[in-house]
Amino acid sequence: MRSNLLLISKIGWRSIWRNKRRTLISLFSIVIGTGIPIFFVCIAWGFYAGLIDDVARLMSGHITYEHVEYRNSPSNDLWVDDIQKIDQTLNNNSEILTTKQIVNLQGVAHTAKGSVGISLMGVEPEKEITISFLPENIIEGKYLSKGDERWVVVGQKLAKNLNIDIGKKFVFTTNNVDGELTEELFRVKGVFKTGSKEIDGHFVQSDIGIARKVAGLSNDDVSQLGIIVKNPDNHENFIKDLQKSVAKNSGVFLSWQKIMPDVATTIRMDRTAISSFMIMLVVIVLFTMFSTILMSALERKREFASLLALGAQQIELKIQIFLETIFFGLIACPLGALLGISLAKWVEGYDMMDMFGGKAEDMTVGGFGMDTIITPLFSLPLILQISIFFFFAVQLLSILPIYLISRISITDELRSA
Repeated sequence: MRSNLLLISKIGWRSIWRNKRRTLISLFSIVIGTGIPIFFVCIAWGFYAGLIDDVARLMSGHITYEHVEYRNSPSNDLWVDDIQKIDQTLNNNSEILTTKQIVNLQGVAHTAKGSVGISLMGVEPEKEITISFLPENIIEGKYLSKGDERWVVVGQKLAKNLNIDIGKKFVFTTNNVDGELTEELFRVKGVFKTGSKEIDGHFVQSDIGIARKVAGLSNDDVSQLGIIVKNPDNHENFIKDLQKSVAKNSGVFLSWQKIMPDVATTIRMDRTAISSFMIMLVVIVLFTMFSTILMSALERKREFASLLALGAQQIELKIQIFLETIFFGLIACPLGALLGISLAKWVEGYDMMDMFGGKAEDMTVGGFGMDTIITPLFSLPLILQISIFFFFAVQLLSILPIYLISRISITDELRSA
């Protein structure tokens, strides 16, 4: 049996090279069909992995601990307490890289030029420098330091709208945790530019100490506790464990998908579009390959009839056709994967704005700016998944030729010779 299979394999290998031009065209179509999706997936998944990490580190982490009602109405009087103990517990967890305590205040910034609604985030500057990309995007002045009282960093668009620059003042009006109107005078220490119109136009960062003072919170209270994890893709079970072991009655752990639903929805829709594109390529590749396999089988009907007349079994001929499609897949799919990875590696480091033109402000997802530098994500499981998908898709092409073999009439084929 083993010798028969080896002989059938040799015959199948030689058969696919009878018409070299047609075989090369078919192999080329599979290589392109496998390589292009892998290229686009590496680029797109790389963009989104970078976006998710950047936004999580800038805002409230891959996982956020907050008041159970905060998501429905993020007001200043909804906070979580006993945060120092919880923070220490989380930082001792091996799955967590670090945490960031946050006090969020919604209010209005006033200057002589006018008023603008802003979101003021109180952070720990010494941590923020190691976590967030915002300190690197300071274009004027300096970023915050620990203990900065009324110093803040503002977005470039907000600074322009309020006509303020380094050292200038503005008045921030908001409500404290008791619902009372309160005002505080802030001075600009730095101006940042992220490329996002929403962040650059309405986002302000201050030291968490002054934010707590304005809100009327103690040093053990925060609006949110951001958690930066090692693996942001698989944390649903981790969140459940944290909810059972760490959370207080008034607190809840939420994933970044629930904290930033617009970003999650956009990414999910885009990934669906890429999957649809892959399916279209599969159809095109299969159509090209189908004609090759079918023509090869039809051209050899008389040959198959002769072999059957000499005592060959139908199952042996069917195995030969099946092995021929396997050879196509084994040759072309790895080459396609290599092509996709090579193309993605080739464009790594290029700036999308230089390649296609436009402004960085145009590259936004859910209101957050994307890094325009191409940084592919080479995920071995994902690349194998696409390659294996195309491989098995090619194997489906052997079904009709195998069926035709079972319908061959030895008498009719030999009589027409």
